[in-house]
Amino acid sequence: MGKENWDAQHLKYSETEWINKPSIFAQYAIGFFPASGKVVDLGCGQGQDSRFFAEHDYDVVGTDYSDEAIRIAKDKSRQLNLDFRVLDVANPLPFGDASFDVVYSHLAVHYFDKVKTELIFAELSRILKKGGILAIFVNSINDPEYGTGVKIEEDYFAIGNMKKRYFSIESLLSFIKGFATLVLDDKGETYKDRAIGVSNLVQFIGRKL
Repeated sequence: MGKENWDAQHLKYSETEWINKPSIFAQYAIGFFPASGKVVDLGCGQGQDSRFFAEHDYDVVGTDYSDEAIRIAKDKSRQLNLDFRVLDVANPLPFGDASFDVVYSHLAVHYFDKVKTELIFAELSRILKKGGILAIFVNSINDPEYGTGVKIEEDYFAIGNMKKRYFSIESLLSFIKGFATLVLDDKGETYKDRAIGVSNLVQFIGRKL
């Protein structure tokens, strides 16, 4: 989905009740973070998780593909010392090796083919310090949408104007190298999921070896 579509999507998100609350995953994952340090939030949207981390005294860089999302995030975060940037996670990340104590991403790295996904996860590892925490939240093969649309490759489909990858526990782990697993399950949920009693998103939290 192109930038214009994502910008329009974020205007719609602005009308939702959950957009100003830290995600369920962020509230869970922070329990595994080091006591302090630098966090990058990749695919930060309107910055609700970035603000949550900053309010807990982390030094946060929030990035998103959508200019509109970053504009809104900056507007909502004027009272906090946050660094928001427009960035496409599909490209090499503009950060040095071992730049962050935590690399975090909520529903943002499941839009790519296998080769690109492998490159993205390599970049996430590269910018993370040894001993740092990787926290990733992604689509699940148990999603009702799985298998709909046009199949591009295994677990990857064109659905409407989006391309989406769906992960199992095993397939997510196949992309993650050099980490001690702290959490790996398919019990993740969003507020929308919780409202209908669904919890099937795949979540990983690990420590870089």
